[in-house]
Amino acid sequence: MAFAFGFILIVFTSFGIEKLWSKYISIKAVRFFLFPGAVIHELSHAFICLITGTTIKELNIFKFENGGIQYDKPKVPFLFDFFIATSPIFGCAFILILISIILGNPIRVDESLPNEMTFSFKIVFDYAKNFLDMIWLTLNAFWKSGFRSISSVLFIIASIIFTVSMAPHKSDIKYIVLGFIILGSALFALELFGVSLLGYKWWDKALDDSWKILTYVISILLTILFISSIIIGMIKVVKLTFGHKGE
Repeated sequence: MAFAFGFILIVFTSFGIEKLWSKYISIKAVRFFLFPGAVIHELSHAFICLITGTTIKELNIFKFENGGIQYDKPKVPFLFDFFIATSPIFGCAFILILISIILGNPIRVDESLPNEMTFSFKIVFDYAKNFLDMIWLTLNAFWKSGFRSISSVLFIIASIIFTVSMAPHKSDIKYIVLGFIILGSALFALELFGVSLLGYKWWDKALDDSWKILTYVISILLTILFISSIIIGMIKVVKLTFGHKGE
């Protein structure tokens, strides 16, 4: 369930950041900055469409405006919709990992998000504290090693571009959220019935590596949302203050 929650958090956080930027910053500037991520986003959709046999009607990836992909209804409703809708998350994550390897892993953010969930009121406060810790750890990592070399600066920029570019199209959110809830519930049910996939070493290793990547993405997105909210809030206060004085 923790993985499902993490993916859902990525969906809504990245979507919120993109909408926040588009509202308070020039849409053209946002699209220009996120263009590399937008290309990977749409290519990820196209790749899964090809794998699932879904007909692509239109694909424009090198346009700042009116770019994107249009495809027919998948042959297996909902399941293939889920695969196609979630593909940018994995596509952007793969590119980010590749960039990190090429640049020599310049920045590391220690994970602080628990990988197990228990249904209680306490979990809400625990996660709130962990979110604040993640923002602090990310800011601390950026401050200490983020601007010491060209590779670290490039990786920060790449992290921002490819995490925000995970933001889904509005029409895809229903498939992603419901899909991850069903998937998480199914795995949780297997655990309750004594069928644990953690007994397999390859699965345990895959989960461990995936959780580190997932946590890093969440850390970046929460930090971007935090900083963006503060900056936009300050701009609004200044505008209100000087606006009233001007009157």
